[in-house]
Amino acid sequence: MSTTIVTAPAELLPSRGPFRLAFGVVIAIVVVIVLGAMTTSTGSGLAFADWPLSDGEFMPERSLTTVDGFLEHFHRLAAASAGLMALALAIWMVVARRGSVAARVVAWFGGTLIAVQGVIGGTGVLAELPVWSSVTHGVLAQVILSIFACLTYQLSQRYQDTRPVVDVAPGSGRKLMVFTVALLIGQTVLGGIARHGNSSHALWTHAGNALTVFLVVVIASGFAAGRLGSIPGLRGIARSLATLLILQIVLGFVALIIRNSAGKTPENVANLGTAAVISVHVLIGALLTVLAATLAAHVFRGTRRVG
Repeated sequence: MSTTIVTAPAELLPSRGPFRLAFGVVIAIVVVIVLGAMTTSTGSGLAFADWPLSDGEFMPERSLTTVDGFLEHFHRLAAASAGLMALALAIWMVVARRGSVAARVVAWFGGTLIAVQGVIGGTGVLAELPVWSSVTHGVLAQVILSIFACLTYQLSQRYQDTRPVVDVAPGSGRKLMVFTVALLIGQTVLGGIARHGNSSHALWTHAGNALTVFLVVVIASGFAAGRLGSIPGLRGIARSLATLLILQIVLGFVALIIRNSAGKTPENVANLGTAAVISVHVLIGALLTVLAATLAAHVFRGTRRVG
């Protein structure tokens, strides 16, 4: 009597190593966003006028002796580190055949976007920070963070264990989730134009649109938690999204009051407290987009067709 051994396909095998590295990439990108936000808030974007080196060196003296030099240079180093980690992740997933084919494509796509974002940021420095490059650079950071957060979920045990919700129609809530993520990205674009272009019109549109964002996020979170709450981890994400949204709106009005009306000028280095508050507002905006994208990923996973 013979025994047949059934080997699971690559996408069903445990992916703890790639999962941990993907999570590490997410943390690295958060660090990049924080340093980038502080660089912009303090007007330090042109602390070094050259790129990819700084003052022609890998580790210039001013990166350790001045605030603006430290923020700009270590922002560059953190971005390069995140890019190398993303490249290592993509290669690992292909060589070791970890994750589904779609997950491997996402890994390479996310890594490519990091490279594109770095080139946009570098050419922006060489061109003395035009608005288009600064806004694109900032928005891409949040998109990339969301991509790797979703990839981390795809490589997790939770993703493998999630079964389709049987009491709702397949595909339920997907359009709402996609619209929510798109709305948050649009809000980020408005904020970026206001921040980098010092546009009062974009600023007040961004502030006024906060009510629309609030309503849509609350509706999306409520729907997901109420109709699809059996999906593992979904309720926690929905609660975190709603809570963080309230904090973000409050912090946004605080930032509106304390901001420098002159915009991102080098003089802002003298007021690191104000720069930190505004930078936290930027960071929470990124985390909101990430949570919305992760919530969407959970909804997509839990509402797929059986089989």
